[in-house]
Amino acid sequence: MQKPEKLICAGCTLLCDDIEIDSRADQWRPKNTCALGSQYFAQPCCPTQTHFVDGAVATLDQAVQAASQLLRQAKSPLICGLDHLSTEAQQASWKIADITKATIDTTLTNHGRSSIFSLQKIGKVTATLGEIKSRSDLIVFWFCDPETTHPRLLERIKSRDTDRSQRILVVGDRETATTKIANRFIHVPAESASELLGRVRTQLALQSNSQTSESQTDASTAIENTANELTKELVEAKYGSIFFEQIIENSRFDLAGDSISRLIRSLNDITRFVSLKLRSDNNAQSAENVLAWSSGFPFAVNHNLGHPRQHGLEFSAESMLRNQQCDVILFASNLSGDEVLERLSEPARTHLQTIPRIAFSTQAIEANVQFQMGIPGINAAGEHCRIDNVSMPLKKAKPNDWISTEAILEMIRQDLTAQS
Repeated sequence: MQKPEKLICAGCTLLCDDIEIDSRADQWRPKNTCALGSQYFAQPCCPTQTHFVDGAVATLDQAVQAASQLLRQAKSPLICGLDHLSTEAQQASWKIADITKATIDTTLTNHGRSSIFSLQKIGKVTATLGEIKSRSDLIVFWFCDPETTHPRLLERIKSRDTDRSQRILVVGDRETATTKIANRFIHVPAESASELLGRVRTQLALQSNSQTSESQTDASTAIENTANELTKELVEAKYGSIFFEQIIENSRFDLAGDSISRLIRSLNDITRFVSLKLRSDNNAQSAENVLAWSSGFPFAVNHNLGHPRQHGLEFSAESMLRNQQCDVILFASNLSGDEVLERLSEPARTHLQTIPRIAFSTQAIEANVQFQMGIPGINAAGEHCRIDNVSMPLKKAKPNDWISTEAILEMIRQDLTAQS
């Protein structure tokens, strides 16, 4: 009897790898999917791959030549949207940026960059989902709701060993789907979250130095009582894991990420703790890795001087567009044209609409050259990065003869090299 084929679901960054399909079934229905996975696999897919030049249907060779011509003529190209590409396509994008002396960035906007700055300042102590499942006796969800954002996370990290105790603790400002299945829920107002982490770190510092607090003036306050309760839960764990939500606002400071990273450091003076951010930004983690491996910088890298350089957000896609410092853009997106524009500031939006655009997209989008991408894990294959930084090989759930984005980018690179 033929076994069902196993697939990886890219409905969220958890990338569950046990999705089954029966290719002989009359109706294509994946099994083991959550609500997000079912929605993902239900996306409509175009039967044929079509490319456009100036709004007219073109052959792949014509589109490749038109794209390379625009890049060749540009003085300051911008390449971005790598978070919507596979790891292989991200690597090909880097090669094009190197050849054309372009600026390359992981995303089109500055949203979510605070997590990178936090990592650069403090570092992190983390682990894979498998290690968390095998070792954690305490799992803490800090102001997040994985039952909604990553529905199968608990299934992936909950131990099946009945002889080993594993508690789930939720800390947040409201009840969620996750609090309903937790062993304990600690309610904390959002505005008090930072103060709570600070007080817990203070108590941990005293414990690690075998000291007791001499001041009892705040002992009766609600936040102090909560800090006592949380500290007791944390230090009693032999191996704890803290999950927290990614900040998606346009900010250079991730208060929660910074505070939790410092808390993890303090906890490791007493016991063993790791943390993991519940990322929701497609394949941006892989893009950051690719750029870091290639240039030493995880985002916003400029090659105008013939070598990679970075200076904060100076060379980010948003900044380059807002300051009118690029004269052609190559970007990838699974959003519509209107959704792309909505995410940009007004000056950046205006400049984007005035320069030549080369788009790799799953939806129709207004561009001088448009290459149609497949949907990852459905009609496109390639490596993607799971939330714990493990690379996962997505296959095509619906086999087709589409040319991959990686192959198209490589064709552009070869055309640029041949004409140089």
